[in-house]
Amino acid sequence: MKRPAAAIFVLFIVLLGFVAPVCGETNLTILHTNDTHSRMMPFESKLHGPDSGGIVRRAGLIQAIRNETGELLLLDAGDILQGTPFYSIFKGEACYKTAKACGYDATTLGNHELDNDLGNLQTQLASSGMRLLCCNIFFNNSGRHVFAPYHIFVRNGLKIAVIGSIGNEAWANIDCKIRALMTQKDQTTAVRETAQRVRKHVDLVILLSHAGVEFDKQLAANVAEVDLIIGGHTHEELATPVLIKNLPEAGKANNGIDGTLVAQAGEWGHFVGRINLTIGDDKKIASWSGSLERVTAAHEQTAPIEIRQLVDSYNQRLGNVMNTVVGQSATELSFSKDLGKKAMLPMGTFTAESMRAAGNADICVVNSGAIRGSIKAGKITKGNVFEALPYDNSVVTFTMTGEALQTMLNYISSHHGDPDGYQFAGINGNLNLVSGKGENMVIDGQPLDAKREYRVSTSSFMANGNIAGEILFARVLKVEDSGILMRDAAIAYLEKVKQLPDMSQAPVKLVGTK
Repeated sequence: MKRPAAAIFVLFIVLLGFVAPVCGETNLTILHTNDTHSRMMPFESKLHGPDSGGIVRRAGLIQAIRNETGELLLLDAGDILQGTPFYSIFKGEACYKTAKACGYDATTLGNHELDNDLGNLQTQLASSGMRLLCCNIFFNNSGRHVFAPYHIFVRNGLKIAVIGSIGNEAWANIDCKIRALMTQKDQTTAVRETAQRVRKHVDLVILLSHAGVEFDKQLAANVAEVDLIIGGHTHEELATPVLIKNLPEAGKANNGIDGTLVAQAGEWGHFVGRINLTIGDDKKIASWSGSLERVTAAHEQTAPIEIRQLVDSYNQRLGNVMNTVVGQSATELSFSKDLGKKAMLPMGTFTAESMRAAGNADICVVNSGAIRGSIKAGKITKGNVFEALPYDNSVVTFTMTGEALQTMLNYISSHHGDPDGYQFAGINGNLNLVSGKGENMVIDGQPLDAKREYRVSTSSFMANGNIAGEILFARVLKVEDSGILMRDAAIAYLEKVKQLPDMSQAPVKLVGTK
């Protein structure tokens, strides 16, 4: 039986009414990482097991998701650099070139990107082709952006503005000597201005923020023009993004979800964050979901051969240097980031003792943040030292009077843990946290003499005025920069003594609690 043409047309219109909204929807997958800190090889993690992470496996996971979804956006929220010998030896080359081989579209400025100054960062970005975005850092002399503030990507027909920014606290963590040529604009202010400028030209606005989850939540509430914040700096694992409602004074998001999503994927490449968005034909977010995808050994098989070969080449070159045994210790040189602010630890004592030797000093004081890990008992390799002491800080030695030194010790006693803890060598005594005094201080077997001159070694980071260095070393008679990096001082000390003495008993003790 033939249907009349008019009936068929009506049926077509009815069906079109059901299909049209679905056809008008666009799916977008966004993958993200943060704070990978040059962890290129699988490593042992107390939280995630003995064989975790690795950039080849991460590349395999990313490729598997690409095979599933087609076009996607791959982003990073900063601190790709620093943390293992892959950075210390190759200065960012290996980190950025392997990230680029994974297909990263953009990253932003983390505080560790500038550990080897702006010139090195610019060189590594240019040679690798990595795109680094940051809207709130400017050159002092010209007022121009140091980096591109944003970039507009097109994925599945959607125009997506990705803005980069660094948080106020993260910026303050960078060596002030390196920051001297640049100025940071308040992150919230700069992001709002940039987002308002680009919003009308795009379908989505994404912010890469190296500031920490709590700050990102505040920013999300105050800047309605941003749809999604991908964050870093605080190394937090958000199992699923958090939707933050915009404050009334921030304006209305009008993006379909009446707020801004905040995401962060932990640290060191344990996970790749995944966010799935469905965008309606009105260009609003119709639905969203998010998760952390674990990087496992199973993902190696889907990794592109090019990145396997690239990582293997860097690893082979690194192994030739890092596997050299330079000494040994019968006991563990333990250290942890959290305890370092509160206590004197064996790795801290060893580090300070080796710096004292390098500076031919009477004592050494170094901030705990300069030390990034423990060294296990047994044979110690160059690689062990590089991982525990990754920063390119040299040993600087000041000449100070005993009176000035006592003033420094009193300040440390009254401010210990704020902004950092400290590690010592060559001096014995107590830091009284209640009275704010350095008490019963003994140097070279003799009580601290107010009239005597002492040689005091520290890191170039503190010598440049960071971590209260401008206060601790305000009264000095002479300064000498040895040019010897902290880790090189540690290696030289190990090669000289061969077998470390027991360093479990700290020479300086904390007394009382604040």
